[in-house]
Amino acid sequence: MKKWVWVVATIVVALLIGGYAYSNHHATAKEYDAAMTNGRTALQAKNYTQAESYFQNALKRKLNDPTAQTYLTQTQRFVSGEDALTARKFARAEGRYQKVQDTKGGSPVLVKRAKQRLTTVKKIRANVAQFQQILTKAQEQNQALNYGASNNTLDELFNNKQFQQAYYKGLYTRALALRKANNAGQTSAVSSNSSTTTSPSSSASSTTGSTSTSSSSSSAALTSSEAAAASNYQGKNEYTVTKKQTELNGKVITAAQISSARQTINAAGGAADAMSDQDVRVAMQQADKKGLSLTKYTQTYLK
Repeated sequence: MKKWVWVVATIVVALLIGGYAYSNHHATAKEYDAAMTNGRTALQAKNYTQAESYFQNALKRKLNDPTAQTYLTQTQRFVSGEDALTARKFARAEGRYQKVQDTKGGSPVLVKRAKQRLTTVKKIRANVAQFQQILTKAQEQNQALNYGASNNTLDELFNNKQFQQAYYKGLYTRALALRKANNAGQTSAVSSNSSTTTSPSSSASSTTGSTSTSSSSSSAALTSSEAAAASNYQGKNEYTVTKKQTELNGKVITAAQISSARQTINAAGGAADAMSDQDVRVAMQQADKKGLSLTKYTQTYLK
């Protein structure tokens, strides 16, 4: 009789344990499903931080679950791409969006958004290249003392509505500074011309023939600043970077140093992607001249 009692008791205990395990598993599965559903809803609403939290919660309910992990990683990459785009780190942003788009078994919503972002970023990078080319041309004209021509070239940028977007802030700031320099150069040239103009009394004492000759010579003469530039200029009517302009403390700035400087400028909030190699060299030289770190120089002058 006692034997049967023990058998029955054992069966009851086993049933209770099995029932609890089943109930607990069922509850965990429901919590996992709820977390994934909430995460997808948050993605749809562009609440990415909240979505990450839900997917992390789902992983706690199902350890190493591939679906939850895929959604979490995909969301984190998309957020990283958004941050890079805001910081104007376009190459990094493009890389993140590409990985989001290539994700298998993840969120179709993020795939669609990443595809749209890729189109935007590629267009931005193409614009950066185009705007940089125009700005470089304007800089060369400025160096050749062709201030009016330089301003006309800059007008190509300022008349382009896209150029005023935040994506091109670094280029826009440099273009404004160049226009200011051009205007100052034109003012200086006008002042120089005024100071060297022959006085009316002197002109009146000259003969008609000499007046004509003098007038012709005067109109063809260069200002003092133009004459100095013409005397020193040895190029072929285009701006050439001198050896000194490629050096820092007497040593040539290497490609590796330029690459490292770009990373520093970007990290400090600058827009190195929009800068030519010579722009980076100038930033390094100016930072050294002012006794500042490149990070501090970027935060002060390039943001």
